Amino acid sequence: MPRARRRSRIGKRGMMSDKRLKLLFITIFFCALLVGPDIILAQAPVTAEVDRTNIGVNEQLTLSVTVSGELLDIPTPDLSRLQDFRVVGSSSSTQISIINGELTTQGRFLYRLQPLGEGALVIPPIAVEVDGQSFQTEPIHIEVIAGNVPPPTGEDTAVPDSLNGGVLVEAEVDNPTPYLGQQIIYTFRFFYQPNSFFRQPDFEPPAFTNFWGQNILAQPQFRAVIDGQEYIVTEMRTALFPASIGQLTIDPTEVSIPGGLLEPDIIRETEQITVDVRPLPDGSPPDFRGAVGQFDIRASLSETTGKVNEPVTLSVELEGSGNIEMLTEPNLPELPNWRIFESQVSTQIDIQNDKVHGTRRFERLIVPGQHGEYTIPPIHFSYFDPEAIEYRIVSTEPMLIAVEPGEVEESTVTVIGADKQPVAILAGDIRHIKPVPTALYSVDVSMLTNSLYWACWLGPALVVGSVWLWQRRRQRFAADEAYARRKTARRTARKRLAEAKRSETGSYVLVQRALLGYLSDKLNSPTVGLTADSLTGLLREAQLEPALIERVQAILNQTDIGRFAPVEKGTAEALISDTRRLINDIEKAFRRG
Repeated sequence: MPRARRRSRIGKRGMMSDKRLKLLFITIFFCALLVGPDIILAQAPVTAEVDRTNIGVNEQLTLSVTVSGELLDIPTPDLSRLQDFRVVGSSSSTQISIINGELTTQGRFLYRLQPLGEGALVIPPIAVEVDGQSFQTEPIHIEVIAGNVPPPTGEDTAVPDSLNGGVLVEAEVDNPTPYLGQQIIYTFRFFYQPNSFFRQPDFEPPAFTNFWGQNILAQPQFRAVIDGQEYIVTEMRTALFPASIGQLTIDPTEVSIPGGLLEPDIIRETEQITVDVRPLPDGSPPDFRGAVGQFDIRASLSETTGKVNEPVTLSVELEGSGNIEMLTEPNLPELPNWRIFESQVSTQIDIQNDKVHGTRRFERLIVPGQHGEYTIPPIHFSYFDPEAIEYRIVSTEPMLIAVEPGEVEESTVTVIGADKQPVAILAGDIRHIKPVPTALYSVDVSMLTNSLYWACWLGPALVVGSVWLWQRRRQRFAADEAYARRKTARRTARKRLAEAKRSETGSYVLVQRALLGYLSDKLNSPTVGLTADSLTGLLREAQLEPALIERVQAILNQTDIGRFAPVEKGTAEALISDTRRLINDIEKAFRRG
């Protein structure tokens, strides 16, 4: 695919500080349950590689160590034997998958290394200890020269021909003509000479209107030599997913470096980027719901045997590369004699090869109504593969489950008398003889005045009516997806707001998605990626009160500010409370309408 490159001119606000970058790195450790010899070399579940083997003495390289296997806890690699290099930075990421109860994990550790001398240096074997067993990699040889090794020429590492005042910015996307929903990478580069400024740059990314965005944690930094001068280059990458077709624009990214007492501010701004988004081709499968990327599907049952009326968990996982958080649950096949309850969804995001990768997991409780041997048919999921330019369908394997009868309390029955009529023995103990009353008489009481009489008549009717209403509501939910989304919109939004309250870093993004998702479900129209004017017009068409529309706009503005500017924790909690009240008020307004 061609690449769209943009040079810089002028802009405002700042580069993410080192402190904020460090807060983005998440380290999760896993413990290994592996069996093998004491020392395993090439075949061990640990590998190491570097981004280049020839560098200058003043440059840095990236060492990537990957540990994988059926692990509960991934141990940290041991770099104590590293003598020719100094670790100047590190980060880590993990990927977890559970298939049919089997745990598979992978941990990736990134280290920025600075050589301590020149010549032929060696990165020694990297060791990992698992339950007293040692696994290690092969040594890696690095050639370090006295000067600097310029990055290879070509599109991927192209740098500006000249720099304006020692500072320059540029931006590009890796694919200017993607399909709707296809993942593209937006790369921002900041060039500066060492000691060219002394104050922290202020970085302001664009709003990425009409795109879903996902930050990529790895922010590479390298050195480049231009016209005999050494420059430091920092890259910031964002995965984008177009939300509408046609020509979309990405606003300039701005960097501002405060000047001194007698010096002006240094301000740089990238040029605007235009992305021409193509519609998806015709011929999509009937169950296609907009997934674009490359995906696989897995399904499993928590039990292979069960009992009548006892729930079993059905788990369906979608894994792959694409907009993971927007994947919808695949349609379940018909399951006669089974009751199916609402799904719980969890998402895990990982970055692989600078692209968003991850797993979205759907869990449903299914309850058998009759005993017997059952086969859960394959579950299908369709998506559009932009690389192959075709729709594809993936399916799970059939799953077998044996359902046994539930526990039934049986009364003891015996047969007595000449006519052999069955008589139930109600108790096995001696009953005391009650005293005889002084007078025997009967009182005629009408059954119409007995509440138990009416309960016996009305109870079954109420039960049958309730079951009928529940079945009819369930059938309408299954047949009318828009109706189901409208009815569950507020509940879904509340779950997202609760998740936002627990989140420490992404609360503003979750609040925005909760509000936009609620409006999308209630209006049965996509709201993600709409401009402020388009969203306002959509709310007006729904005859929403102007005061509520203003509150929607105010909260969306606050979420945009909170995504890129540091704010106090109390501010985020107040925003979540305001959003919850707004959704309740909008719900009441829709009911009145």
